[in-house]
Amino acid sequence: MRLYYAFFCLIVIVASTCIPPLSETPEDAARIARRLVRDTTIGTLVTTMNSEDREGLGGYPFGLMDYYTDECPSSGNLLLLLTPLQLNLRNTRSNDWKASFTIRQLGNNTFNPVEKPRVNLFGSIEKVPESEVTNVQECFLKAHKDAIYWIPGRSHDFSFYRFVVKDIYYVGGFGGLHYIGWVDKDLYFDANLHENLNSNTKSSFSLIKED
Repeated sequence: MRLYYAFFCLIVIVASTCIPPLSETPEDAARIARRLVRDTTIGTLVTTMNSEDREGLGGYPFGLMDYYTDECPSSGNLLLLLTPLQLNLRNTRSNDWKASFTIRQLGNNTFNPVEKPRVNLFGSIEKVPESEVTNVQECFLKAHKDAIYWIPGRSHDFSFYRFVVKDIYYVGGFGGLHYIGWVDKDLYFDANLHENLNSNTKSSFSLIKED
C-alpha cells in the first residue's frame, strides 16, 4: 500500500512539472471567441422558462439549437431569425429579453471535443428595425440558404432579432494550456480578426479559419 501511494505521488509530481505554461492570453481568447462566433453560424439559444407555458417549470433553463450569423460585416453580435412559436422567444419576452447563446467548435475531425474552444455569450434580444430587414435578410441567407422559407412575410411570423452581447465566458479546452474564464467585452468587440495566433494556440484551434 505504501509503495502504491509513493508511486501515485511520483506520478502527480511528474505530471505537475510537465504541464505546459498557459499559452492563451485573454487577448488570444477574445480573438478566438470572435472567430468562433464568426465562422460557426449554429449554436444553442438558452433562456429561462416562463411560468405560463408549463406549470412548475418556471425558472428552469431551456435551450435549443438555432441558426445565427455574425452579421455583415462581422460585429460580434448575433443575427437571429425567430418566431413567437418558439418557446425560447416567449421565454425571453417574459424575462426582460435576457438570454444566453452557447457556441462550440464544430467539425468531423475533432477527436476530443472537450479540448476544443467553446463560448457562452450573455446578452439581450432586440428586434431588428423594419428599415434594416432587407439588408440583414440578405446577410442571413448567405449563411443559411434554407432559411429562405422562413423569412419575414413567408410563414409562421418570423422576424429578425439581434442578440446583443453583454458579457462572455470562454473555455479554450483543458486548463493549463488554454485560457478559461471571463473575456472583457471590449477585448471581444475590438479583437483583431486578421492578427495571426501564436503557434501553440493555433495548433489547438486548427479548424478555425486564419485570415
